[in-house]
Amino acid sequence: MEKTCFWTLCLWQREEGIEMRIAVTGSEGMIGSALAKKLRQQGNEVIECTRKSCNILEQEKIKSAFMGCGVVIHLAAQLDEQAPELWEVNVKGTENVLEACAENQIEQLIFLSSVGVYGAQKGLKTEETATQPETIYEKSKLEAEKKVLSFQEVFHVTILRPAIVLGNNTYWRQIIKAIGKGYPLIGNGKNHWQTVSVEDVVSAIAFCIGKEECYGETFIAAEKAAITLEELVALVRKEAGISKPVQKIPFFLGYLAAHFNALIKFVPMLTPPYVKRMQADRWYSTAKLEALGWKAKDSSREILPKIAAMVFSEKGKTTGQKMERGGNENPKAIGKQCQK
Repeated sequence: MEKTCFWTLCLWQREEGIEMRIAVTGSEGMIGSALAKKLRQQGNEVIECTRKSCNILEQEKIKSAFMGCGVVIHLAAQLDEQAPELWEVNVKGTENVLEACAENQIEQLIFLSSVGVYGAQKGLKTEETATQPETIYEKSKLEAEKKVLSFQEVFHVTILRPAIVLGNNTYWRQIIKAIGKGYPLIGNGKNHWQTVSVEDVVSAIAFCIGKEECYGETFIAAEKAAITLEELVALVRKEAGISKPVQKIPFFLGYLAAHFNALIKFVPMLTPPYVKRMQADRWYSTAKLEALGWKAKDSSREILPKIAAMVFSEKGKTTGQKMERGGNENPKAIGKQCQK
């Protein structure tokens, strides 16, 4: 879009008392719903594109939804690696969004990717770290990033790679409930498990809107200081009323158990890929985005206990109380395949 056209649109919106017209794909999700609320609070008109109202695989609906928008924030994605439509949604769906943006001459697209594009690399990761995706989800996100960057001569693009998002959703509730049952930890638990809160992801997205310094750039969004997996488990166990130190089993035993469990499916969440992902070193630098003025406000140490308290309050802390009275801890391993 020509600059004069874009700023004429913005001027008209201000006269109507609207800061900006912004479309959000995946607005029904945990991040999308919180983002839509924040953008409206800032005075923007928000066009919510949900799976039902504006599926990103239905190109004509997307084109219609983006009409008159200055900014599009693309959050919609398929996270389930068992879903046959994952690649189509994450890659083809992103292509559809990009083409709709181009046709509507939007000014900026913000794409929510994932730190999963780094794969299982150890050590501190920055935006300059080479990408090494391993799973189909991680590969789909990297491919979508490439599609986004291929349009940067057509309109401004910004890519955000959030760490694992910490919130009261199905993923974290399952992990919290499993930890509350006292399952032992596979591995030594010393690997980093850096997360980011929903609120901080939303603030990072909002921060990048209309900022020239963010055009054509990729940023990591995560809490400032990484905790370890061992610390994460301890935080949840404390909320469950379990004071005993967590039991640990060596990685090779956990991995063998996962292969055996894959045959009998006694614990559905315990799979070889899950065991490997629990050992990932989730450690990221947020220096690049911080240099522009953004800072994460939340930390796992503050947010995780609150979420755990909400989960345990539903059924009480009977599991933890039983263990404190001398019950044996269940030898099954904690967790669920990690959401990227």
